[in-house]
Amino acid sequence: MQASFGLELTTTVLVIIAIASVVVLVLIIVAPWRRVREEPPLDKDVETRLLLHHPNPEEGTGELPAARVTNLDDVDAKETGDFADLRDLDEN
Repeated sequence: MQASFGLELTTTVLVIIAIASVVVLVLIIVAPWRRVREEPPLDKDVETRLLLHHPNPEEGTGELPAARVTNLDDVDAKETGDFADLRDLDEN
């Protein structure tokens, strides 16, 4: 009978702790809700810098600049060579 009482007491204590934990979690989430909603929104530039972890805009990002892409549609075959010289080399 003694073990049964201890088991019931332990279960009751664990249930009380679980309920208290849920109540505290709900309070942590709900309590500051109004104050957070009343704050003015951040500027998009500031928000982007904070999300990218670059608080100082003068600091470089460490990224390499993008390479230029050349459009070869406008180039004549004679300017680039049509590889005829290379074909001649292959025949010899």
